[in-house]
Amino acid sequence: MTDVLVARLRAAGCVYAEEEAALLGAEAAGERLEELVARRVAGEPLETVLGWAELDGLRLRVDPGCFVPRLRTVLLARLALRERPRTLL
Repeated sequence: MTDVLVARLRAAGCVYAEEEAALLGAEAAGERLEELVARRVAGEPLETVLGWAELDGLRLRVDPGCFVPRLRTVLLARLALRERPRTLL
């Protein structure tokens, strides 16, 4: 199933098809996996399909319509945390 899944994701333009297949396979099996794969193949962001994104070692919940954190966001988040008023700590 994994080779077929990777081929489907690759054909849909997923650059990291092997990694995505592993993440999707870890989240679900059977009909639920097929549902997730169909959503991803249709172009939905992987993070929205999974329902989470990893950012700087944290797993953050991601819902449809939500800002999907990206690796390049880590620096911005770290700077914002450093600059926030002490009263918010």
